[in-house]
Order: sequence, then C-alpha cells, then structure tokens
Amino acid sequence: MNKIITVFSSFSLAILLAICVGNSAGYAAANDDPALVIDSTVKSLFDEFTASRDRLESNKGELFVLVNDIASPLFDFNYISKLVLAKSWKKASEQQKTDFALEFKRLLIVTYATALFQYTGEETMSFGETGFREKKGVQLAKVNTEVFINEGSPIPVVYDMIKKEDGDWKIFNLTVGDLNMVLNYRNVIQSSIQSDGLDALILSMKENNQKHYRQ
Repeated sequence: MNKIITVFSSFSLAILLAICVGNSAGYAAANDDPALVIDSTVKSLFDEFTASRDRLESNKGELFVLVNDIASPLFDFNYISKLVLAKSWKKASEQQKTDFALEFKRLLIVTYATALFQYTGEETMSFGETGFREKKGVQLAKVNTEVFINEGSPIPVVYDMIKKEDGDWKIFNLTVGDLNMVLNYRNVIQSSIQSDGLDALILSMKENNQKHYRQ
C-alpha cells in the first residue's frame, strides 16, 4: 500500500498545477476541445480552493468533496482501472471491478487534495500541441503541457484523453516527465496482487482511504 501512495505522490503536485493553472476559455467551448476541458473545468477547483484555503485546511472532508465534485469528473476511472489492472481485470468479478475503481478514485482524491496545499501561486503552465487519432472507432487525444515550478526547468505533463459516447472528453492516462501513471500504478498494483490477491489489495486501499476520510 505504501508503494501505491508513493507513486501517487510523485505525480500529485505537477498534475494539480497542470490542471489548475491557466486561463479559462469557457466551458461551452471546452466541450469540443480536450485541452480546454483541462483548462476550463478544473480552474474552478483552483479558484474555490484559493478562496477557502484556510477553512479547508482544517476540514479535510469538505476538501475531499470539493475535489470529488469538480476534478474527478475529468477522469474515466473505470477505463483507468481496466488499464491498471491489465490481465487481472479480465479475471476480476464485476464487484471487484466496481470496488477497485471506487477505492482507486478515493485514493486519487485524497492524494491530490492534500497536494493542493503545495501550490504557492508562483507556478505557471503552458499548453502545447494537441494530437488526435482514432482507434477502433473511438476518438483519442494527447494534450501536451508544460508546468513551470519556481525557476527550474519545465516539467512536461501529457494527458491521454478519450471521447465518450456522450461527447465528453475524459483523462485516462498521464505522463509527468518520464513517469507514466498507468504503467507505474500497474507495476506496483500487479506486484501487490501477485503477493496477496486482488481482494486483499482492495481491502488495504479501502482501509487507508477510510483513515483519511475520518480525519
């Protein structure tokens, strides 16, 4: 479990900065542009967090609700879970798939919500080119961004997104520098499954999440 948390932490700040910094172009336009989905939708998370930062620091429950309501809709957690579990997904029961996706989502919310407090206001972000392709009739996009933290070199953050049947763009993978979210989580989680089994992994994730949500 600690290895899984470490993987999340390595992504958290850069990802949050990339999706929270920038200028909103309006949600109506964002529906048709995956880059603007990132820029426009989650900017409201940054604005609301900044306005309520002191209160949220002592009220983690409210913070988690804020992140869940605004940021989590950007992610396709079921698809991410399928990619992360890989061969274990095919062997899992429908209940195991549902439970894993839920706890994976809750773990991401806890980690990213906590990382919000690392934001200083000095960080900036720029959007690069967005590439589009189609795979088996499904539209995919790769959104390239760079995050600038202090005076250091920019951190490339690449979003892989999928267009759902309702027309919404959802994130299904992230690459921060050389770290690929799906591949890194898959390696750690598969190792845990091989050692203790999927049910034990889900239970461990659930217990860890409950500790944070009770604070």
